[in-house]
Amino acid sequence: MKKIVPFTKDLMFKTKIGEITSIALDNTLKLDKEVVSGEFIISGTYKLLEGSQIEEEFKYNIPVDITIDSKYDTTNCLVSIDDFSYEIINEEKLKVNISVMLDDLDIKEDPIETIEVSVSDDRDDTREKDKEDDIKDILNDIDAELSNLAIGSDNVAINNEITINNNQEEKETFEDQILDNMSDEKEYSIYRVYTVKEDDTLDIIYDKFNTNKEILSDYNDLDNISVGCKIIIPSSDE
Repeated sequence: MKKIVPFTKDLMFKTKIGEITSIALDNTLKLDKEVVSGEFIISGTYKLLEGSQIEEEFKYNIPVDITIDSKYDTTNCLVSIDDFSYEIINEEKLKVNISVMLDDLDIKEDPIETIEVSVSDDRDDTREKDKEDDIKDILNDIDAELSNLAIGSDNVAINNEITINNNQEEKETFEDQILDNMSDEKEYSIYRVYTVKEDDTLDIIYDKFNTNKEILSDYNDLDNISVGCKIIIPSSDE
């Protein structure tokens, strides 16, 4: 994934600018974890008056700090200059436009919660009650993990978080949703609970878990899926 970060800076000259005869952009940008820092170094020559034979030198150092959102994995990120342009605004001001490219950014994967359910082959009157008790015990064990789960934003240098509220009413609703959708006709050894991310679509979820709309619709209300929702994903594989 690529991200372009634009910069604009006005450079004030001590003398008049008649003509820019040469200009170059260098940089000392370095990536340290989630921060790109360093300087743009702009240098060149100019004439006070157009047509003059006398050239003057100029050099400007512009500090740079770019903070990358923590949702991105920057392990393989490459930092480079994507574009550079300039224009003379007036006799003493030069405007420069610089674009920095952050290449090979990866979005960190959200953890996938897995609920393992042992299903007995015994179909007597106590089977359904035992299965419900087992599932409730497992859900109680994962409550502490769910309480710290959060969804991030999609903008560089901006961190907005939506924290999932695990109050008692939501827990009971989610437990009931799992139990109500498990019947004798649906036999699975694993039920995954997946939290929907911002970039997810139903097709992406189908492909990711090797499932389809017909199976998921038996366990979820697919018409009301939104970011942060928990989806039950049944699987017969370990």
